[in-house]
Amino acid sequence: MDKRLFKEWESCVKCGICRSVCPVFKEEKSEPYVARGHITLLSELIKGNIDFSEKEAKDYLYKCLLCTTCVESCPNDSHTDTIVEIARHEVIKKHGLPTYKKILSKLLKSRQAMDFAFKSASTFSPIFAKKNNKPRDGIKLRIEVAGKDRLLPPIAKQTFLDKYGNDKKSRVVLFPGCLINYTYTEIGDAFVNILKKLKIDFSVPKKQLCCGAPIYFAGNFEDARYLAEKNIELFLSLNAEHIVVLEPTCASMIKLDYPKLFMYFEDKKWEEKARRVAEKIIDPIKFLFDQTDVLRRLKKLPIRTTYHDPCHLKRALKVKDEPREFLKAISDYTEMKEADRCCGNGGTFSIDYRETSLKIASRKVKNILDTKSEYLATSCSACIMQLADILNLKDHKEIKVYHLLELIDKALEA
Repeated sequence: MDKRLFKEWESCVKCGICRSVCPVFKEEKSEPYVARGHITLLSELIKGNIDFSEKEAKDYLYKCLLCTTCVESCPNDSHTDTIVEIARHEVIKKHGLPTYKKILSKLLKSRQAMDFAFKSASTFSPIFAKKNNKPRDGIKLRIEVAGKDRLLPPIAKQTFLDKYGNDKKSRVVLFPGCLINYTYTEIGDAFVNILKKLKIDFSVPKKQLCCGAPIYFAGNFEDARYLAEKNIELFLSLNAEHIVVLEPTCASMIKLDYPKLFMYFEDKKWEEKARRVAEKIIDPIKFLFDQTDVLRRLKKLPIRTTYHDPCHLKRALKVKDEPREFLKAISDYTEMKEADRCCGNGGTFSIDYRETSLKIASRKVKNILDTKSEYLATSCSACIMQLADILNLKDHKEIKVYHLLELIDKALEA
């Protein structure tokens, strides 16, 4: 392991500022679930001074959203997310992955397998899910898989890659991410519409694979490395100026975690390649704000909006002001309290720790309602899934949850 990674826990002075900001700690009220506790336990684990049972590993290592609120607040810049990720890798080398994460790892490495899995899920979805009254609201689970009565997006009849995938080279390359490719295709459609209205040529490489974030965050570095290498080689071969990654988690993974992954394996050759790709990664909102004149071409929509900051967009990619500038231009915008507080999704966190996840999300509901907004905008499909779910559970279906790109598309004059 690259020695540069050791500085992440050596810089912690146990000041406890993380206790005041961690969304999980606020619900659990237990030291092992806060950054300071993580660093104490996990640094000893990585150094080989202690060991965890499988149950302890699940309790201490996976009950973390990796939202990086603690990193943002830390005066010494201790990257607890890096420590947790490495510790998870050390633990799965001994205990292995849970069965469903093993299956997920195998699926994500093959586009054909993913396509088959989602098409099969779509075919059999009436057995384990029921449609809501409004198609936009998605489907509700009938059985206890990822939380009974959980609201999930319907699977698209045609994937984003099937619809737009091509092998041409272009200055602008799109990477949709798995959720937009298979479920929230309307978000990808909105960005494509915007680019077409702006007369910006783009390409969507057919051979792109999952960014690897779900298995990397689970601690499966080996399979994450496989996906990283495949995507890096593809991106470098395209020689694009901008790689627009529609999901902030995927963008953060490729831009920040790919280089870190190769640091872990002490592979300088691939680390250098990863950094070359990282320089080209950009979020679609940032791309539109910095690289186009779209802001001055927008019309005002007769809607009241508020905004939720996705963790990876604000904290990892440092995109905060641009979404608000767009919303102020197209709507009657009201800032909500704690707009950047994690929604509690955290990928598989919301499956493994459903109760804690919903407690964290519930705090969001009051803040949303206080703004008297009709529309809740955000820039991450995982956040959309979580926020639509909690608003549905709390019987606030009147609030419409949309991706900011969809609202920009509606407001853009052709």
